[in-house]
Amino acid sequence: MCIDYRKLNQKLVKDKFPLPLIEDVLDTLQEAKVYSTLDLRNGFFHVDVDEDCRKYTSFIVPDGQFEFNKVPFGLSTSPGVFQRYVSSIFRDLTRKGIVISYLDDLVIPAKDEKEGLEKLKIVFEVAKKYGLEIKFKKCQFLKKTIEFLGHVVENGTIKPCTAKTQAVRKFPVPTTIKQVQSFLGLTGYFRKYIKDYSTIAKPLSDLTRKENPFVFGTLQNAGLES
Repeated sequence: MCIDYRKLNQKLVKDKFPLPLIEDVLDTLQEAKVYSTLDLRNGFFHVDVDEDCRKYTSFIVPDGQFEFNKVPFGLSTSPGVFQRYVSSIFRDLTRKGIVISYLDDLVIPAKDEKEGLEKLKIVFEVAKKYGLEIKFKKCQFLKKTIEFLGHVVENGTIKPCTAKTQAVRKFPVPTTIKQVQSFLGLTGYFRKYIKDYSTIAKPLSDLTRKENPFVFGTLQNAGLES
């Protein structure tokens, strides 16, 4: 369940704890040969809401009024709060190269299956200690190829996953500035794989400027098809 907290979000002090840079996370996987990924069940619900603040999360349904005891979805601060929580739990293991965390996704790189099993045991012990629930149906164990954060990782090589590239190929011709921004956001995610991305995307980027008329011409179409 996700509550509409837009008005509350306007009043919240922004949590400045940064999410890891996806590029940095992926770079740490390049020397590994075997990978395991873990998915934390109901991620945000692992973190308690301060008792004095629970009243601000209250919501009304036909059965009455309720408030969250755990960090809910929909709050602008939830991702940062949760990342801080997970990072603090696995800080020592991350420094040792045993596990990498990105919100509710954990990846365990290893040079071989033996090392992978040893690292998994360590991570599971820490998860048990802190009461972290793992959704095993979404986990991958001791794989040579994994999908992680929208990328395929295999034997030290990294490339965009098929679903993402298909989404780019099937993107309709934009007719509004918002659609152009969506397309640029989608392709920008993989800009390091696209030679001369900035040059190719410039005609499309120019369309997002309010002072420019929205005319989708030959240059823009070339950028879309490239």
